[in-house]
Parts: sequence; C-alpha cells; structure tokens
Amino acid sequence: MTRRLLLTALVIGAVRGAPLAQDVSREYRVKAAYLYNFVKYVEWPDTSKGRILICVAGQNPFGTVLESLIRNERVHGVPLATEVIIEARTDCDVLFTPRTSAGISAYLRGAAGLPTLTVGETPRFVEQGGMIGFYTDGVNVRFEINPDAATRAKLKISSRLLQLAKIVETASEER
Repeated sequence: MTRRLLLTALVIGAVRGAPLAQDVSREYRVKAAYLYNFVKYVEWPDTSKGRILICVAGQNPFGTVLESLIRNERVHGVPLATEVIIEARTDCDVLFTPRTSAGISAYLRGAAGLPTLTVGETPRFVEQGGMIGFYTDGVNVRFEINPDAATRAKLKISSRLLQLAKIVETASEER
C-alpha cells in the first residue's frame, strides 16, 4: 500500500508543479503526470537513444501540460520529448491514444513488434493489445496493464508499477 501512496504523491506533485492550462481538465493533467511517471518504471531494450519520445496520437487533450511537465526532465539520464502525431511512427517510445483519436487500432498495429509502450483510454484498450489503459473510478484516474503485450514488445515493466495496476491477462499470441 505504501507504493500506491508513493505513486499517488508523485502524480499529485507533478500535477501541482505543472503550469495549468485553463482548457485542460484535471483528468488530463493527472494522465500527463502518469505518462511521465510510467517512463520511470519501464525498461526499453535499446537505451542508447538520444531521447525518450512520448507521442500523442491525433488530437492532443493535454494542451501544453505534458510538454511543460517533461521540459528539461531526464529519466535514467535521457531527456524526454513529446510530439503530436497523425499516423503511426516507429520512433515513439511511448504512444498515447486519446479516446478522440480516429484509428486507434491502426496506431496499435503500427506499434506492433516495436518497443513502444502503448497507453490509451478507450474501453477494452488493453484487451485489444494495448499495454496500459486508463479508466476512471469515480473521480479517480486508475490504470490497468496488459503485461503480455509489454513482454511481446520486449519492454520490462517494473514490479512496482504492476503492483499499482489492475492486471489484465490476454492470450499471448501475436496480434
């Protein structure tokens, strides 16, 4: 339970520390903080890249919050960057697909076989092959993890993060 409190404190601290855009809801400020913190608890097979790129598919619900949150930040000594993309790309380390994005399945297909942490917020996102899915529990933002999808992408998710998530088991065959 202390791990849950630690992650909650990290998220709250990050949300409070980020400049607040008037048009960005509390939900997306929290999700931006989670995305930043997820990077800290995932190991990628290639650590020699010059940056960790967080891609947002389609319409950006974060406004400037995510960019402001990660500006000048480093994880494991590597700087973070974010970009909004309009089609699947191979250079994304993290891919967030908002519920307003068209073609979420196309983004997931584009990331298949790549070491890309896929995060989404549509119902059944992790059952469709995504790795981390956001959901709401009352007013709280929670997340579920599909560890099989992460393993297929050769990503290692920390046991600390797994303890905080609802685990969703799916068939281990390639999608």
